[in-house]
Amino acid sequence: MKKILVVLVFSFFLTTSSQADDIKDFEIEGLSVGESLLKYYSKVEIKNKSSKGIATFYKDKFIAIWFDSFSLKEYDQLAVTYKVKDNEHKIHEIKGTKNFPDNVKGCIKERNQIIEEISSLFENSEKIDAGERDYGADPTGESKTYSVYFYPKDGGYVEVSCYHTTDKLYKEHGWKGGLVVNIGTEEFSTFLTEEYYKHLK
Repeated sequence: MKKILVVLVFSFFLTTSSQADDIKDFEIEGLSVGESLLKYYSKVEIKNKSSKGIATFYKDKFIAIWFDSFSLKEYDQLAVTYKVKDNEHKIHEIKGTKNFPDNVKGCIKERNQIIEEISSLFENSEKIDAGERDYGADPTGESKTYSVYFYPKDGGYVEVSCYHTTDKLYKEHGWKGGLVVNIGTEEFSTFLTEEYYKHLK
């Protein structure tokens, strides 16, 4: 299996090939989409992190559970998403985050390093630079996002983003600005677009 590792300054390294098209061949914190989360965590550990108020629920279909820096090597937080009723806990999305409070320039510098590496790996993928946008969770329009998306030929997506949030948003909700690296399946992407985001409107 080809692997993608995010290390130190979050540079990406491919172990067996200089080009890839399948997101299932890559890893964040040793995990890959399409695998069973039970390979890495026990049912008890997963259950303890899947209660309401701790986990993130996407309607009644998907759930994302969070792991903190005590069990991680490269990130400050890690979220792993799987189907609520899937006893095998197949991974549909992996999200790694690193805090960059009040340092959007530093975040974008590391983001750009990752984007450069991914661009060389996913040469045949569609790449979309969304530029600077308002962060939807901040009605004031003061918080911003800086995102680049990759869509490999074999489906799924990779997102590399920086979030710059205001002090008010942090004090009210605890949301810090930072780097986000997402790898997800086509199925989860379709669900978000066709069901979840429409539900929020």
